[in-house]
Amino acid sequence: MNYFVYIKDILGLKTNAENFSWCYVCVAPKTTEEEYNDCMLKINLSVRKTADVFDESIKFENLDRYNHFYAELYGQKIYYERNFFINAKYRYSIEIVGNEVNVVVDNNYFKYVRYRFMNVHSLGYILTDVISGLLLMNGYATLHCSSVSIGDKALVIFAPPSTGKTLTALKLCEYTGAKYISEDIAITDGDVIYSVPWTSTFRCYNHCKETKSDRFLEALRKKVPLFQLVPPKKRKSIHAYINEDFLVDSAEISDAILLGKGVYGVIRTDKAFLENILNLNKYELNYHRSPAMLVINYFNPDFSMDQMYEAEKLILGKLVRNYPSYRVNAQNALDYSKLIIEHIVEKA
Repeated sequence: MNYFVYIKDILGLKTNAENFSWCYVCVAPKTTEEEYNDCMLKINLSVRKTADVFDESIKFENLDRYNHFYAELYGQKIYYERNFFINAKYRYSIEIVGNEVNVVVDNNYFKYVRYRFMNVHSLGYILTDVISGLLLMNGYATLHCSSVSIGDKALVIFAPPSTGKTLTALKLCEYTGAKYISEDIAITDGDVIYSVPWTSTFRCYNHCKETKSDRFLEALRKKVPLFQLVPPKKRKSIHAYINEDFLVDSAEISDAILLGKGVYGVIRTDKAFLENILNLNKYELNYHRSPAMLVINYFNPDFSMDQMYEAEKLILGKLVRNYPSYRVNAQNALDYSKLIIEHIVEKA
């Protein structure tokens, strides 16, 4: 059995698979059962042969149906079955018991369903939705952001995709000696930012340690959309870019920053900042409209996406209300870190 911890003391995974890529991780080191057991949210993921996914006692004719899903009304478990090819089937089940998520999935689904296609979602997308919802039910919001810690305070950096969050975080570490928290995803209770360090979008930047083939494939991804479906041969861990001594698990928030491609400069923002970061979260996180989440809610009204969204607004509203927020504009992504240092860090 393999154990992974994606957010220290908060989110862990136990699985018979060698690895698992999703919103909260692309490359993570294995850890111990003890560290896994210390986590607030636990996922138990079992990958099996199709015939072994469902218990033999399960009779679908005794269950309620919702499209390709089956469940008992007010039960804690949903079952998914769909024809794959001739007599082959895709199958998985998800059971949520408090803060524990038990998932059983067949090999074909786990291996071949890698992206959202029509109404079929990869297990990574499904569990991202489930966990982001459970985090909200526990008082934590997932953020589509990067973050670094300068001193004992954290800068939280938001931006639309491909604007320069990751590059800005890495450059702030390089220029100021800041400690790394996250480059694409983090979580917060509104006062503290918690590291999700095992994402890996570093391949988007040619200044990082990439081979010629890495750069060639990335150029293809930018010019030919179909190649975006081809993942890198081997994703690198954050340890390939940042020394372990410069990683921190959490820090109190000091400032919130939104990167943009507007007129060069830094301005303090107004109440629109909250709507901006909620918008960016909706772009990245899809628990509001996830088929699996809708089905879970259908059979369990207490598992409410509306309540989750209200919790998200409260948590992010506290962040915006209690800490200074800025819009940092530049046309060149390399300029963001310089503007942040000059107008925010050095004036603190």
